[in-house]
Amino acid sequence: MNKYLSDKLKSISFILMVMVVFLHSYNVGINFNTEGVQTDQGVNWFLQNIISKGFTIIAVPLFFIISGYLLFLNLKNGSLKTFIPKFKKRIRTLVVPYLFWSLYGLLFIFILQAIPISRPYFNNELIIEHSFFKLLKAIFINPVPYQLWFIRDLIILILLSPFLYRIIKVLKPLSLILLLSTWFFEFNFVIFSNEALFFFTVGLYIAINKISLYQPILKTQYVLLILSWITIVLVKTALIQFQFDNKWIIAGLNKLSILIGVLSLWGYYDHKFKNTDISKSKIFPIFQYSFFLYVFHEPLLSIFRKGFQNILGASEISSISAYFLAPIITITISITIAYFLKKNTSKLYSLITGGR
Repeated sequence: MNKYLSDKLKSISFILMVMVVFLHSYNVGINFNTEGVQTDQGVNWFLQNIISKGFTIIAVPLFFIISGYLLFLNLKNGSLKTFIPKFKKRIRTLVVPYLFWSLYGLLFIFILQAIPISRPYFNNELIIEHSFFKLLKAIFINPVPYQLWFIRDLIILILLSPFLYRIIKVLKPLSLILLLSTWFFEFNFVIFSNEALFFFTVGLYIAINKISLYQPILKTQYVLLILSWITIVLVKTALIQFQFDNKWIIAGLNKLSILIGVLSLWGYYDHKFKNTDISKSKIFPIFQYSFFLYVFHEPLLSIFRKGFQNILGASEISSISAYFLAPIITITISITIAYFLKKNTSKLYSLITGGR
């Protein structure tokens, strides 16, 4: 991998992580222990749905593409022997951080639930009331920091990657078409999401076939992509707001917006920075904290999100304020803590972030 692509992946990964935080900041219909706070479908609803259920939903698919690509990067062949070193590496980079942050989230919420002043913010069963098997499930399958589902699915797909390699080699482009249909029609794979499988396999396919990830586009092409993306997101959101009841059209627009959005962001980077060394940018150093922001932003974000909503009350202005303030504060705190930990406890930081 050359320096340009390495810098591009770091830069885009941070942008995607910020998108994920805003995706999770959605507070329309927020629930507390004793009541639900629901705002009308006005400006606030439209704004939050455009961002959190429109533009930012490209983040997870693109993360899976990148993960699949990196797994099969420089893969010589599909023998099991070739995969073993990759599996061993992922124990350090994925399994260990997953277990650490799952336990951290469980302990963090347990402490908050034990404090009377913070107890009302939790509407789920108390952790102290969990059975032994429910605790195991909370650690390994459904972690309290719910964003860890991405790593959980990724670990499973990595274990299945030798099988996916064979499918790609045999079926070639047809493999993507088949998996695209499972994603579009929401096929239930039970142990991982259809979205994860499709986009992870896209990354594998790109790596296996050595497709260049440098795809500069002309200004007219870029503008057309961006306008198409924006238009589809706006139309889809408007249809939902006006209670358009054809779920297949809504689903189709949603899937199309993701595909075009992924191409738009990826192509925009090459269009904007093809002649720029972005590593010399003043903000580039913070891009290294993307993974820490991913694992740390929840449940911290939920605390700020619900806290602001509770303090400011149920109104459009308060909901919008909470929607933007919570992620901004969460991102700032997360990066600050990441900087401190990496500077002062480098070994611990390396362990909990998988060496990133």
